[in-house]
Amino acid sequence: MRIFVTGSTGILGRHLCRILEQRQGPDAIIRSRADITDASALRQEVSQAGPVDIVLHLAALVPVAEVQGDPDKAYDVNVGGTLRLLDAFAGQSARFVYCSTSHVYTSSADPIAETAPTRPVSLYGHTKWIAEIAAREMAAAYGIALCIPRVFSFHDPAQTGSFLRPNIERRLASEDLSKPFELYGALSLRDMLSAEEAARRLALIALSGATGPVNIGSGKGTLIKDFVQSLTPTPLNIAPMGTPDALVADISRLRAILGDQITDDFINAGPP
Repeated sequence: MRIFVTGSTGILGRHLCRILEQRQGPDAIIRSRADITDASALRQEVSQAGPVDIVLHLAALVPVAEVQGDPDKAYDVNVGGTLRLLDAFAGQSARFVYCSTSHVYTSSADPIAETAPTRPVSLYGHTKWIAEIAAREMAAAYGIALCIPRVFSFHDPAQTGSFLRPNIERRLASEDLSKPFELYGALSLRDMLSAEEAARRLALIALSGATGPVNIGSGKGTLIKDFVQSLTPTPLNIAPMGTPDALVADISRLRAILGDQITDDFINAGPP
């Protein structure tokens, strides 16, 4: 199969492309370089790519500071970019895989299934949720098969910027760890996978032919404070701050689709 991938330079995208190349061969992957806010450039790139079987759309504006600082750009990239890409593939038979996020859900004490209400509390979550709605309507109008993997939390040693792991690693390197370690959300639960395993599950879903929303996670909750402690051998005196919440995936549908391709051996809540 020929697979067109946006967002291939991101952490998840790099792992995903490597995994797909191993499974499908290096010539099967087309890495998009076009700006998804530029409809003309997208159409030209799609035309040059020729027929493809799967469109894997990962490109998005994610960092909290960037999203909050420029909402217009966030909506233009996350919503507008998705619709431009769908439009560029109108008339083709390619299956469209739109990579969404657990942030379309609201906090829940129980594992969250795909049928749970979508009530995002962050601006980033809103942009992804609205993109989901618009993608469904547009895909239906164009007769495009649509899959919406909702990716829960992941981490990677190569992450930079404002993501949890690099932010904590900077603090661990610069702060006096003999003092209380103030941590917002310390008692919050997150569904954590290594980026490599999240990408592996995403790749399997993309290749499976599944449609509709599918949670991509481990199905297990990890306390943020436990994840933070796993990043250092130094015992931390963690001082919880803020109101705890929980985002843990119900992965019943993921398991039903992938069967024995999903095993707990691949779950990695701590750092490699």
